[in-house]
Amino acid sequence: MEQLAEQTTFISPFSYYHHNWELKWKRVPSNKKYDVPYENRNEKEERALEAIATVGVIGGLQLKNLFRIGNDKLKKMCNKHLVERHSLYKDGKEIPIYTVGKYGANKIMPEYEENYWVEMDTVRVLKCISFFQFCYLFDQVDILPAPEPFTAGIRLKDVPFYVYVDRNGMKDLTMFLKWKKNFNERIFIITESLDYVQELNMFMETKPIKLRVILDEQLKYREFELYHYEADHPKKWVKG
Repeated sequence: MEQLAEQTTFISPFSYYHHNWELKWKRVPSNKKYDVPYENRNEKEERALEAIATVGVIGGLQLKNLFRIGNDKLKKMCNKHLVERHSLYKDGKEIPIYTVGKYGANKIMPEYEENYWVEMDTVRVLKCISFFQFCYLFDQVDILPAPEPFTAGIRLKDVPFYVYVDRNGMKDLTMFLKWKKNFNERIFIITESLDYVQELNMFMETKPIKLRVILDEQLKYREFELYHYEADHPKKWVKG
């Protein structure tokens, strides 16, 4: 994977291989005392909490931009324990990230586990952040839960799509497709390079999969340009 990644001149801001990452989770004591749970949440807060609960974690800028939540509002959400703030360090620079807090989970996560986020490693966090970056391409997209190994799903024009984010190889996806022979859902794949999707060619040749690929470079410049598979094309994956 590292050798393939070096073939491209574009370096993704979410690349697991090209940056040094350090993840620091805040742990909330299980016996921590809270005031009366906050049930009165506005529509923006509710949408944001539902999205974070579905995906797992979100970047601070993404939370502000996608859900129009300003700094003051975000600070209040932290104080109310609607969300919990953590730190992801990229080459030594801090990126605030947020998970659903104890009271943010009310009516959203009935089986909420305190400190659920500590089970997520750096790769998982990068997948979640990349997914939300993908959401920038749409206006108020509906975010849906999806089974592993997909990060989440989205609904476009009443059609559901599963979104797979590649950060350190697609072994889990290839195993999924190998055993789920009747899988017929539409898929978006987010990846750094088209080199990484070549291992999917055998699936595309034996059974056409409703699959489109978008590169991190398109996410950076917010270009909704997709690649599809053409068996007769020398490059196999072509834009359009």
